[in-house]
Amino acid sequence: MRIEDEAKLADRTQEMKTAGSCASDGPHVVALGQIDGARLLCSNDKEIKKDFKNKSLNDNPHGKICATPGSGTFTKSHRRLLLNRSLCRA
Repeated sequence: MRIEDEAKLADRTQEMKTAGSCASDGPHVVALGQIDGARLLCSNDKEIKKDFKNKSLNDNPHGKICATPGSGTFTKSHRRLLLNRSLCRA
């Protein structure tokens, strides 16, 4: 993914940290979705997944999660998500 405006991303991340908007320690991940349009998160981190799916933080459109807890392997549905270019703006 290409970050269009790194300063804007840094500012938004700081705003979210200051406001305590995220339950996780990953406001930069949610800010990336807000600023650059990333809509697919590949992570097994439960708190970041909650934040990324939180409609009040990331709903234009909402984010999708690709996680592989335990197995570490991608299913057919994971592969479809990874091939879906509409989930990433760049």
